[in-house]
Amino acid sequence: MNISPYEQILMTCVSEIQRYLIKTGANPADAQDIVQDVLVKLIQADIVLAPDKLRPWLYRVALSRFYDLYRREKRYRALLSERFYLIYGHPDQIDDERGWQLEQALQALNDYQIGLVALYYEDDKSVKDISEIYQISEAKVKTDLYRLRQQLKKEMEQNDETK
Repeated sequence: MNISPYEQILMTCVSEIQRYLIKTGANPADAQDIVQDVLVKLIQADIVLAPDKLRPWLYRVALSRFYDLYRREKRYRALLSERFYLIYGHPDQIDDERGWQLEQALQALNDYQIGLVALYYEDDKSVKDISEIYQISEAKVKTDLYRLRQQLKKEMEQNDETK
């Protein structure tokens, strides 16, 4: 299999960017997704950059995607916190300890769970809409939401006991 020199430069830059993103704070799966998005964007742009301009362009696009991902995740966490404050009381009424427990419980959620809660509670999507988005059954959405609420409750109680 012959790889052209341009492709070798591209692959070297891509692996370097992936390592840099992981070092910067992205988890490995997100770093791979970002790098893949960058390559797709390069292909879709249908341009051939000079080797000396390729690396800066790849970094710029990758960092832009990483910052977008970071801001989106930060927004989801803020929305979840706000939504759960509505359940447990207004933020001014919640003592610092309860807020800390909620933050700890929310940090344990994975991307699917965050998306599920954000769609259901913040975007007011129906179970049917969520099932269509994730292409899963409505029963699975209901079950996952129930388990998620139970998980958050359990983790908050555990954080309360370990205090």
